[in-house]
Amino acid sequence: MEDAEKVYPTGLTPKQAEEIQDGLMWGTRIYFGIAIFAHILAYLYSPWLH
Repeated sequence: MEDAEKVYPTGLTPKQAEEIQDGLMWGTRIYFGIAIFAHILAYLYSPWLH
């Protein structure tokens, strides 16, 4: 029997899918924050970029 609440093709409920998406969004934000910080440091400490 199929559960009408589950979403194809993942088999997750909408609530579970939203929970996973929220975690992925926070992970992406943290990744980009670290990347921006690293680029700022590279610019500040690399004399050939000035």
